[in-house]
Amino acid sequence: MRIGLFTDSYRPSINGIVYVVESLKRELEALGHEVYVFCPAKSISPSKQAELLHEDENSRIIRFRSITGAFFDDYDTSVFFPPVVQRQIANMNLDVVHIFTPSQIGLLGVKAAKKNNIPLIIQHCTDLYEFVDHYPAVLPGVLALAGVVFPLSVKLNGQDLLEVAKLYRPRSGVTKWNKDIIERVITILYSKADAVIALSRKSRDQLESWQTEDYTYDVTLMPNGVNALPRASAKRVAEFREQWGLDEKDEVFGFVGRLGEEKNLPILIQAFSEFIAEARPKSKLLFVGDFEYRKTLEKMAAETDFADRIIFTGAMPREDLGVAYKVMKVFTFPSLKDTQGWVLHEAAHAGKPIVIIDKEVSEVVKDGVNGYFAENNPESVAEKVIAILKSPKKQAEFSAESKKLANKFTERSQVKKLEKLYQKLIDARENQ
Repeated sequence: MRIGLFTDSYRPSINGIVYVVESLKRELEALGHEVYVFCPAKSISPSKQAELLHEDENSRIIRFRSITGAFFDDYDTSVFFPPVVQRQIANMNLDVVHIFTPSQIGLLGVKAAKKNNIPLIIQHCTDLYEFVDHYPAVLPGVLALAGVVFPLSVKLNGQDLLEVAKLYRPRSGVTKWNKDIIERVITILYSKADAVIALSRKSRDQLESWQTEDYTYDVTLMPNGVNALPRASAKRVAEFREQWGLDEKDEVFGFVGRLGEEKNLPILIQAFSEFIAEARPKSKLLFVGDFEYRKTLEKMAAETDFADRIIFTGAMPREDLGVAYKVMKVFTFPSLKDTQGWVLHEAAHAGKPIVIIDKEVSEVVKDGVNGYFAENNPESVAEKVIAILKSPKKQAEFSAESKKLANKFTERSQVKKLEKLYQKLIDARENQ
C-alpha cells in the first residue's frame, strides 16, 4: 500500500502525536508499505511563503511551510495550499489517507481523499473539547477553523453550511462557545470519513454521543501500540539519582510528560504536601517534562513545607526516559483530558504500579490488578499512592501485571490491526 499520514504536528515538536506518527511510519514500512508523512516545516516568517512543498525522497517526509501556530504555543500553522500542491498529492496515487489533526494539513488530507476517491481514516488524537477549558483564548482560531479553513478544505453541503453558520452565534461564555464549535465541526468532519479511530473507551463514547441523525460515523476502538523503552543501565540510574538527590531507599512517585495546565498536575503536589509527605517520610515527588505550566507548578511546590522533596528534571529525550521510570515506585497520571496516555504504556512496560483518575482513558491500567483508580481529589490520590508504597508485595504483583497488560498493545500488534482496517476499506472502495 501507499499510505499518506497527514499531521499538523511533527518533528522538531515533541508530543504524543509525533511519537504515534513516527511509530506508525516505522512499523508500516517494516511490513513492506510505502508511507508518506505530510507535516509542517520549521516555522518561518510569513514573508517567506514562496515555496510550499518540500519532499525528502529518501525518508518520504513531505513538509509544508508554516508559521507559529494560532492555536497553541507549540503548534505550527501551515498556510493554504494551492492547486499545484493538490495535483502533486493526486499524482502520488495514495491507497489510503490517515489524518491525525483536524487543522490545515489534516484537512488537506481530507480534501485529497475525497477528491481522489481514496479511503479516509481519521484518528481522534486530541480531546480538543476538554482542552479548551484551559485555553479559552483560542476562540478566534476555532472560529477561523469553522468558518474559513474548514469550508475551504472540505466539500460541505447545504446542511453542513447551515450548521457551521449557527456556530457564529455568541454563547453565554467563551468556553461553551469553543466547545459547541468543536463538537459540531468534529462531528461534521468525522461523518465524511470511512472510519474513525478512538484510542480509548472514553473517546469512543464521547464521539458516539455527538452523533446525530444527520451526522453518523463508525468508531473503531484501537489504542496506539507502544513498545518498551530501552532499559537504563545501572550506571545511568546511579548518575540520575545523584543528579537529583534520590537515595535508593527513597519512595519516588511521579509523572512523566508535558507539564501543561490541562494535565491536572497540581493535585499531585497537594496529595504529596497534605498527606503523603508526612505519612511516608522517605517519599519524593518527581516531575519529568516541561511546558509553560512548569513555572506555576514550581511555585506551588515552593510554597509547601516539602519543597526540597519535589523535583523537576525538565524535559528528557524519550530514549532516556527509562531511567526516570526505573527510579519510580509508583507512576501517577492525574489527567482528565487525554485520549489515551502514551506514557501509561511506557510506565506499564517498565513494570510500574499505576494510579490514574480517568478510569476509561487506558486499556493498560486495571483497578486492583496493576494499580488503582483514584477519585479527583488529593486525599484519594494520596490514599492510593500510599497503599502501594507501604506494600512491597503489592508493588511486585502490580509490576508483573503491568508488564503483561503492556505487552498486549505493542507497536507491531496494533499496526497489524490497523493494516487490516486499511485493507478492508480499500477492498470496500474497489467493490463499490
